[in-house]
Amino acid sequence: SASQARSRGCCPTCRPVSGPSALEVMMLGRLAAASRLAASRAMARPPAMPLAGAVRGAAHVSAPKPLSIRMDSLFVKCMIAAVIYFVPQDAVFMTGLFWYWHNTASCISPKKKHSDAEAALEDFKSKKGLDDVKVSKGRSKWCVSV
Repeated sequence: SASQARSRGCCPTCRPVSGPSALEVMMLGRLAAASRLAASRAMARPPAMPLAGAVRGAAHVSAPKPLSIRMDSLFVKCMIAAVIYFVPQDAVFMTGLFWYWHNTASCISPKKKHSDAEAALEDFKSKKGLDDVKVSKGRSKWCVSV
């Protein structure tokens, strides 16, 4: 009775234990033949590019420059919005920063108008204890270097 159950299957819905059907054998054969054919074609064709880099179908671009930019594109709209948003903030900040730098430099070395430049130069040399200085005389400004 156990051998009869094995030949009929374990239950009415199961089929008996046996080898693969003719359709299954045919499908496996076709899959194997197709994979062999694809492998032989791939080996017969020489590679288009060296194996060191990735194989791509795109053209080589020497610099990232677009061929055309539409004025209604998202890129252009984002750039315009960024300029409108950030330039006023940056202008206010940079104005304050330049004013601070100018004020600091003016406190360190204030400018004075001297009626007699030669006397002011001799006074400066005596204050600093300098004897030999190089003076470059301009039209309205003299520069002293040691």
